[in-house]
Amino acid sequence: MIMLLGETAAAREISKCLDIRGLEFMRLQTWTEKTCLKVPSLILDASPPSSSVKLAPLRQWCDQQSIPYLRLERPETVIPDSLLIYPVSTWEEALLQLEQRVGAMHQSIGGTVTVFVTTGSHQLESIVQAPFARYARLVVRVLPEGRLVQKCQEMGIIPRDIVAMQGQFSKEINKALFKFYGADILLTRDSGSAGGTDTKISAAIELGIETVLVKRTKTNVGLTVNNVKELLDWVDKNSPK
Repeated sequence: MIMLLGETAAAREISKCLDIRGLEFMRLQTWTEKTCLKVPSLILDASPPSSSVKLAPLRQWCDQQSIPYLRLERPETVIPDSLLIYPVSTWEEALLQLEQRVGAMHQSIGGTVTVFVTTGSHQLESIVQAPFARYARLVVRVLPEGRLVQKCQEMGIIPRDIVAMQGQFSKEINKALFKFYGADILLTRDSGSAGGTDTKISAAIELGIETVLVKRTKTNVGLTVNNVKELLDWVDKNSPK
């Protein structure tokens, strides 16, 4: 039995392909030790880059059990050389950078600073509760799922500031959204070109919007592929028949 992790577009594509192949699999959005009621023969990790650290215990468990763990790892985005981009390595650094940028911009414009958040709802609470939030309007882009929209509302994000849309988005669409919401600062993660990081950054630069970019955490993930085709080719060659 194959365990497929992730709620990304890639995970949905992989799910359809595994189904077509007639392979037994279980698709999960998250993983806990209690999840493994049946020991999988293979784990396919198509979760976002931000999940790499919290899934480290699962990778260790797979090593101990000699279970193949194949990670779909998007190539890192080539970051343009721009003074508008503020790259950081951790979420804590991102919050500190936002504190500085929002504070400086608030003093400069003398009003509310609009932060366009494309890092999802997972760590949104830490932004809402940060000191700089009192000077900021948070516009959050999440997947169009009821539970995610409800989660944003429960944390105080008003409906008009919740952008529930399914990407990937072109540079033109990103520009239109940033302009419509009056974005001053973009908060995003490096999810690779497949996650639209390049189009978000290029759109922000063209509009003169500052970007706080959370770079990818370097982890040893063992077996990796860079796209869905490579992953499926590996499955076809190595999964039990």
